[in-house]
Amino acid sequence: MFFASDNTSAAHPKVMEALMLANDGYTPAYGADPFTDVLTERVREMFGAPDALVYPMASGTATNAALLAAMSPPWGVIYCHETAHIEVDERGAATFYAGGAKLRALPSLDSRLNSQTLATAIAKDRAGHDIHAMPPAAVSITNLTEYGEAYTPAHIEALVDTARLPMHMDGARFANAIAATGCSPWEMTREMSTLSLGGTKNGAMTAELAILFDPDLKDAFESHRMRGGHNVSKARFISAQMLAWLEDDLWIELATHANAMATRLADGLEERGAELDYAVDGNMIFARMPLEAHRQAWRKGAVYHPWEDVTGLAPDAPVLARLVTSWSTTEEDVDALLAALD
Repeated sequence: MFFASDNTSAAHPKVMEALMLANDGYTPAYGADPFTDVLTERVREMFGAPDALVYPMASGTATNAALLAAMSPPWGVIYCHETAHIEVDERGAATFYAGGAKLRALPSLDSRLNSQTLATAIAKDRAGHDIHAMPPAAVSITNLTEYGEAYTPAHIEALVDTARLPMHMDGARFANAIAATGCSPWEMTREMSTLSLGGTKNGAMTAELAILFDPDLKDAFESHRMRGGHNVSKARFISAQMLAWLEDDLWIELATHANAMATRLADGLEERGAELDYAVDGNMIFARMPLEAHRQAWRKGAVYHPWEDVTGLAPDAPVLARLVTSWSTTEEDVDALLAALD
């Protein structure tokens, strides 16, 4: 009954097998290996982006930060949602890498950027276009969002039409977003300048990709990556994982399963009186139940996190908690948690 995070799940056996196969002989370092060459062509084909540049990375935070630093000067403004990982969970990495660029975190009624709110913020920053103001530079969106909601291509198109700025997508759960919406990788990213493609949360072992759809960002990105200490030496081991992950659409299969387990769990929670604060588009559930119901599940071995401070709350106080399914979550795991609440 482990629903704390998809970060805590194991790597898929096919990924582990690929690592073993890659662990043979010698190859050039720093991404000049044949695994990375093949991966680059695979990604270009998958995204319909023949000029895309692909860089194996070990950290999602470093990937986001180096990409955004390449997209914004130190005096620029990067717009994101107020719940975005780059705003809440990366300890200022993007602004650190960019040498002072500002994150403008915007609210909305859900966890996705609202095009009208974005338009207002950009217009305000553009209005102060003198030497004293920081000008708009880029927009970053997260798909799935930090609260499990999916952007569709229509959502993204509206933001692009509004902002008219370079776009970055934090795709730590990109596979779950693709599985949830049924659209193609090209449809989801055709308006993007860059993508942080995450495999770690969906069956890989410390494997992310920085994808530059705009090759003009190459020199800036490579400089930020190197200066930040994230030019991976034995890149073949990341590339081999990602090749196995993409082979025969394994990544979609794993994400589809994780999403289905979240739907099963969400349905069962609602049947037991839980209220869901956000749409369950992918593999993340934000459920509000009485504190005592959570404690009952925890006592019986369920592992997941309350999403607010429960200190001093009464047993019947409604408490929001996050539950996350993964590729390795089983129906038995879900049913066991639901039974623990009965």
